[in-house]
Amino acid sequence: MSQSLSPEEITTLREFKRQLFTLYWEKFGIFYIHVMPHPKLEIGKRGLLNAEKESGIVLVFGDKAVKVLDSQPDYLFAELQFGSTWEPTILPWDAVFRIYDKFQNSASQLRFLQVDSGLDQPPTKDTKKPDSAKEPNKLDYSEEGNVIRVDFGGKRNE
Repeated sequence: MSQSLSPEEITTLREFKRQLFTLYWEKFGIFYIHVMPHPKLEIGKRGLLNAEKESGIVLVFGDKAVKVLDSQPDYLFAELQFGSTWEPTILPWDAVFRIYDKFQNSASQLRFLQVDSGLDQPPTKDTKKPDSAKEPNKLDYSEEGNVIRVDFGGKRNE
């Protein structure tokens, strides 16, 4: 997956993820999205904790876990419940890795882009702080050492 994508391929992949999300939202009562770390991923005040900074986070979507939902071409905005707290969440489509239903009858694993592709426009929510104040705190996922490789298979017959 080290091959880079063209701008058209990135746009197509984002639209596919967006349509897939809409299908899950309409057809399944509860489903999950595994989101990988990304410079534009925002999870309210909570952020990513401990191991989530490396392996991402699995978010629950359902009528009781989502208060607000707004799907945009580059990202998904949702207010999600974490315990008893509602957090405004911005999920770039580039960070979406897996989508699956509660019983895993339907599961999709997708390509995710860890670095900002530069194609998307920033969400309008970023008016709180100037860009110069936010940049030093952003993690750089462009180095080869930060590539996460996961083996979900059992023992293989070689």
